[in-house]
Amino acid sequence: MSEKTQKDIFTLFDRQAKGKISKSQFADYLRAIGYNPTNALVEQIGQGAPNELSLETIGSLVEENRDALEKTTQGKVEDFIKAFQVFDKENTGKVSVGDIRYMLTGLGERLSDEEVDELLKGVEVDADGGVDYRKFIEDVLRQ
Repeated sequence: MSEKTQKDIFTLFDRQAKGKISKSQFADYLRAIGYNPTNALVEQIGQGAPNELSLETIGSLVEENRDALEKTTQGKVEDFIKAFQVFDKENTGKVSVGDIRYMLTGLGERLSDEEVDELLKGVEVDADGGVDYRKFIEDVLRQ
């Protein structure tokens, strides 16, 4: 991603035009520029960094941790589909909202109920309570 694009994205996070973003926005910024770090990795990278991060500081942190971050680039849709297929016992291409909630709050790096509620907003559920997980995954990865 170009330096200009990263600066443009940084500007979106720097709503008060202070030239800095809060440390709590660091993970979201990294995800916006194409990485997909775990919360633990973000904490590790940001350890010792100030509470307010300039674009220059972030650039240094990213450069120092490039190898670890490169390993976190977003997976392919097919990788996520394989995980959902475990719950799709009848091979319909659909899983229940409950299955999605269970996966997101109970497996791997767990999301909070509030985060899952936010992801599930606007999800199309069919008459049988099923969600097309391919479409769900594509929509989430586009955000």
